[in-house]
Amino acid sequence: MALLHSTISADDAFLISELKRGKTAAFEQIFHRFHSAICYFCKQFVRDNEIAKDIASEIFVKVWKNKENFDSVASLKSFLYIGARNASLNYLKSQKVAEGHRQHATYQASLEESEDVVMNRIFDAEVLREMNRAIELLPTQCKRVLKMSLDGLKTSEIALHLGLSEQTVRNTRVRATVMLRRYLAQDMLWVLACTSLVEGLFHIK
Repeated sequence: MALLHSTISADDAFLISELKRGKTAAFEQIFHRFHSAICYFCKQFVRDNEIAKDIASEIFVKVWKNKENFDSVASLKSFLYIGARNASLNYLKSQKVAEGHRQHATYQASLEESEDVVMNRIFDAEVLREMNRAIELLPTQCKRVLKMSLDGLKTSEIALHLGLSEQTVRNTRVRATVMLRRYLAQDMLWVLACTSLVEGLFHIK
């Protein structure tokens, strides 16, 4: 699972060191950094936003309880994704038991997924996490337009909400996408993946 083992930076090593010492600021930084990705990952199994958020919250509680056991960000990420998958499957299993055969197909399909399918889900979640990190670096208006687009709002709705013309919204979205590519240009794999995701999401009327 090479995807989970990204290059270790001095900042990452310090972050893990602070987490192991019980520093809540380090935990909060980790939560902010990975929460949206873990929620997205869980949702691919359970197909429900609120349930995915609940499962993700439980996983982060476990991170805090096991904070002394992490030696690197890579081991932390492995814990997060493995824990999220197992918790999601446990939820589906509980639904199967509670509701009989109605949930059986969903649970069985998730249980029998190949490693490649799971890794693709992890990859998608990591792409989303990296893209969100880059979005936070954008100018305020670009950030607002991009986030609202990702939330599913149409161009006309964004224009009304922000008091802009629809053409301004379109131009801002294009500018934001170009800036995202620039921010992500240090790693062409992320550029290709994030560009594909952004362009897919932005086929909005």
